[in-house]
Amino acid sequence: MHKMNVKQLTITGLMAALVLVGTMLIQVPTPTKGYIHIGDSMVYLSGILLGPIAGSLAAGIGSLFADVFSGYFIYAPATFVIKGLEALAIGYIYHKIVTIDTSISKKIIIFVFSVVVGGMIMVLGYLAYESILYGFATAVLGVVGNITQAVGGGVLAAPLMIALDKIKLFQKLKENYKQG
Repeated sequence: MHKMNVKQLTITGLMAALVLVGTMLIQVPTPTKGYIHIGDSMVYLSGILLGPIAGSLAAGIGSLFADVFSGYFIYAPATFVIKGLEALAIGYIYHKIVTIDTSISKKIIIFVFSVVVGGMIMVLGYLAYESILYGFATAVLGVVGNITQAVGGGVLAAPLMIALDKIKLFQKLKENYKQG
């Protein structure tokens, strides 16, 4: 099992805090007693910046605490798993394909593809969970909101990803996580 050093743990905790803030900043209630938010932008960046494992931990923990602090306790366990898997998939796909020499246009295409996959995981994960809680007919009402959230998160995360790539933050974090 991979152990994290203090620096890696700190960066992962900071990203979890950014996921928490992004999730709690704007919350629009949905018919399924959940909410739409912009935190998915940080979930996506968690997977890309930290890689699949640390990114999934940051995304899952930050999202779980956002549900708890916002009073959506019933969603917290599912959110931990769903957001963790979302960041895991995005981080895995992105890091499997992107290299240092990859052009920014190719990085954007890979980002979009990974967000589509991660968004599908989120939409289907909440559909399954809400089907258990409220029945399939009610759970379907949340699909449009979750798709909107996935797309909105991608739209917000894309310019951030481009800006962070320009300042070489990805390479710096990748080097930091390899040292541990």
